Amino acid sequence: MAEKTTDFAPLAFPRDSAKPVMTLSKAGHVFTLTMTSPPDNRFNPTFVKSMNEALDIVEDWALKSHRGEPCALITTSSSDKFYSNGLDVMYLFKNPDTWFISDQYLQLLKRVLLFPVITVAALNGHTFAGGLLFALCHDYRILRTDKGLLSLNEIDLPSSLHPGMAWIARAKLPPTTVHPLIFEPKRYGGQAAVDAGLVDAIAPADQLLAVARKWADQGAPKVARAGPIVSELKLGTYADVVEKLDIRMEIDVRKFMKPKM
Repeated sequence: MAEKTTDFAPLAFPRDSAKPVMTLSKAGHVFTLTMTSPPDNRFNPTFVKSMNEALDIVEDWALKSHRGEPCALITTSSSDKFYSNGLDVMYLFKNPDTWFISDQYLQLLKRVLLFPVITVAALNGHTFAGGLLFALCHDYRILRTDKGLLSLNEIDLPSSLHPGMAWIARAKLPPTTVHPLIFEPKRYGGQAAVDAGLVDAIAPADQLLAVARKWADQGAPKVARAGPIVSELKLGTYADVVEKLDIRMEIDVRKFMKPKM
């Protein structure tokens, strides 16, 4: 199918801020969302709101304004060290927002898990805790060969896992990976991450986005044919995970973590 869509220069989010935390660009039929929040792309209300605004644009393009055309999404980071280090723990200590994790962060994970286009996470650096859970909600993950460790390090924080978080790991990873990932916690990088089922491929830093683009290119035509069926298939596949992610519970990290992050 010939591409009828146009590329566009990066849009910055939040749209009304002098300090954007991410950008969204488009080349051909592939959108690229680049997280730019220093130092390590942590999830807080501004970050989540910005990501939802960016995802709104991609979803509208795929299902409304350009329905019937190929479409895919790559997420990555502008940092040379981190893809994402997870939840913004200092925000959670400074603000008594005990519903943020359930009402905003977990709902974002659900949205990415069920997103109506093929999604590829280009992991250009360390991907820990809530950042790894976010990456696992993508359809595919490509890891930089020479740098970047993956871990669910909640036991060292220490922090519990909401049932939805645990079920993401259970649904996306082999049982032989889940236990050492959570309880050692083992850190995986390079080929070991492929062997453990955490990522689908590895690539040198200068080829990471190109390889991610190949995976996105393979999935984009499926969106043109299937449209909203893509999301329906994901829901059918991950119904148990969605049910757990929708468990609304108050979480106060100050009760079990120290403000040293």
